[in-house]
Amino acid sequence: MGRFHKSISWNQPTESESGQQNAPAHLWDGDDSTSSNSNTSFGLANPWSHNTSHRSFFLPVHYSENYQYPLLVWFHSNGFNEHQIDQVMPHISLRNYIGVGIRGTKAVDSVGHRFDWHHSPAGIATAQEAVLQAIEAAAERFSINTSRVVLAGYRDGGTMALRTAMREPDRCAGVISLGGRMPSGSIRNIQQLRERRMPMLWQWGTENTQFNQQNLKTDFQICMSIGSRVEVRQYPGNDEMTTIALRDLDEWTMRHVVADSSIKDSDRWASSPTLYSSN
Repeated sequence: MGRFHKSISWNQPTESESGQQNAPAHLWDGDDSTSSNSNTSFGLANPWSHNTSHRSFFLPVHYSENYQYPLLVWFHSNGFNEHQIDQVMPHISLRNYIGVGIRGTKAVDSVGHRFDWHHSPAGIATAQEAVLQAIEAAAERFSINTSRVVLAGYRDGGTMALRTAMREPDRCAGVISLGGRMPSGSIRNIQQLRERRMPMLWQWGTENTQFNQQNLKTDFQICMSIGSRVEVRQYPGNDEMTTIALRDLDEWTMRHVVADSSIKDSDRWASSPTLYSSN
């Protein structure tokens, strides 16, 4: 079985799932001075979260200050919050990265536990600033390699991760989207992106309604215009949030971002020459 246990809800967390009281010892909440009350300050009457300090850190097992870790910045799916990283990272790797989850830009419930990514100019700017602040905070607190920062997100969070990476190509070593499409709209820094040739991994469930030939063609045209290096991986079913997909996320990152990694391609992706007469 490649999927998570059914008790884990990715899109509609309960209040207990969003809380911090059951967090493992290797999880760190961002900005201690505000984290205890951060979830109560954004109700529907004031849905915009302009405070970009809401984040959750995930430290690897046997964390060592003598090693510069890659930093994985996680964009949660709509209807969740920055603590989604607490559930995701153990299935990606317990040792390879320092992770940080950032909060969506718009509250969608009355108690401020659930957030969406709003793709308005204000929402995009807020998300971009949250990523930059998260990178700076991680560099101040922990031992990270700032040249190995990877953005990754699930569904609409994947789209925002792609958008942010294209706006900050010199700050990102790669970007990964699980079921999120390429963002629409004009690209203002085409020459910078062409020089950067951003590595991208797109992970799609074959039954995801957004996964079709026309959408892929449109998204590939955007990538061709900016010279990105894209790898697309498909998975059975309508959901990309599986242990197999997250394991592939780790493998791809270690190969394309961590240059001195000993990780090699899995046999599942290997191929061998076939004679034409054998086809």
